[in-house]
Amino acid sequence: CALPILKRLKVRDVMTNEVATVDPSTTLLDAAKRMVQRGMDAFIVSPLEKDEPFGIITETDVVDLFADEVDIGKVSVGEVANKPLFIVSPGMPILYAAKMFRKGGVSHLAVFNGQEIIGVISYSDVLNGLPSLIEQIYSEFD
Repeated sequence: CALPILKRLKVRDVMTNEVATVDPSTTLLDAAKRMVQRGMDAFIVSPLEKDEPFGIITETDVVDLFADEVDIGKVSVGEVANKPLFIVSPGMPILYAAKMFRKGGVSHLAVFNGQEIIGVISYSDVLNGLPSLIEQIYSEFD
């Protein structure tokens, strides 16, 4: 069975190391412009208060809200951010991250090392990691 190989590829192997944050008072339009300028598809939304959870806003969220005729120039990121932010550890197998995507109904997870958010992993990151994983599986059977 290839299951032990599936557990070898870790979140740290495929995650995006850049953590882009946005203030909750930022408008969706400004956040969308920053996503385009920086080539990012999600921003971590900082909490307003220390006891509030972090959130996340993705390009899909912005497009969905626009399609729902929300005025993205007036609505703030904090009003619509997905909260709480789902987190994984860098040493977690991507197989488990993929299961969290499915169970949580989310497309991005924050990577937390126990002290701070050090990256983000998305559906796309997992998909991009699959070819090397498949090569490992096939090489073990040669």
